[in-house]
Amino acid sequence: MELLKDLALSRFAVDRAAPLRTDQEWLSRAWSTDTTRVLVLKDSNLPLTDDLSLIWVKPEAIELTLEQVQPHAVLLGADDDHTYVGIMNDAASIEVVTWAALRAVGAQLSAHDVGLATTAIAMSQWHATHKFCTRCGSATSVTQGGWARQCLVDGTDHYPRTEPAMIVAVNDGDDRILLGRRIDWPEGWFSTLAGFVEAGESAEACVVREVFEESGISVDPNSLQYLGSQPWPYPASLMLGYRATAVSADITVEIAEMAQVKWFTREEFEAECIAQTLRLPNPVAIAFRLIQHWYGSDIPIEWTRK
Repeated sequence: MELLKDLALSRFAVDRAAPLRTDQEWLSRAWSTDTTRVLVLKDSNLPLTDDLSLIWVKPEAIELTLEQVQPHAVLLGADDDHTYVGIMNDAASIEVVTWAALRAVGAQLSAHDVGLATTAIAMSQWHATHKFCTRCGSATSVTQGGWARQCLVDGTDHYPRTEPAMIVAVNDGDDRILLGRRIDWPEGWFSTLAGFVEAGESAEACVVREVFEESGISVDPNSLQYLGSQPWPYPASLMLGYRATAVSADITVEIAEMAQVKWFTREEFEAECIAQTLRLPNPVAIAFRLIQHWYGSDIPIEWTRK
């Protein structure tokens, strides 16, 4: 089975320029170069133009020296025309038309912008929660162009971590789809089942375990088909998308986590979406694409939570 193409937050067009992260001389020059472009975040939101393009500014617009900005900056990437830097944690401000969350506008951004924005949000989330050394508890400082933090006492280097999670469209012999509503979601909000991969567990084993834990449904491990992955920087997930076939039908809801789990035929799915008693994930989410893959044709935006 072919992988899902152009997953909203998986698109990218700019090299991450990893070899340059440890070149302090190059980084210093970049901050005073006319071709550098800066993305300023505000409460992990993105600055946008009216036509949903990211607003990039030159370093001179930030009014901060390199020494002042380094603790809040991350090198996002570079191409033949520009170097791209993200400024995190409200270290600077700019006047813009709109601030928006990545999860709200990610599907509308270009591949160029969304790849850089997703990286900026992910790194902002990591830096905000890793200001202290996990070995000794001492403060850490930003190094390697924003891609590491170093303990000021024992010198330990700390790097961003990614948390793998599986997300799966479960079908049965009648080609129904299994959707669930978490206990903290409003009435009518449904999505595919998902869960974090545990220590010492494969993604495939996680699919089998999580589906059974949340719904009581057993899936055939041999039916699993990998469909693609998408970063979800809230705060640090990598969603691994699958399709699986159920070998049981009776649902037992895990009440500690799920409010509802239901099978939907295509007719039921369409009728409830039209009536808006079933609201689907935003198109930015891989869950939307997994559901659309089962549905077999484009899903109207009016059926989603937007």
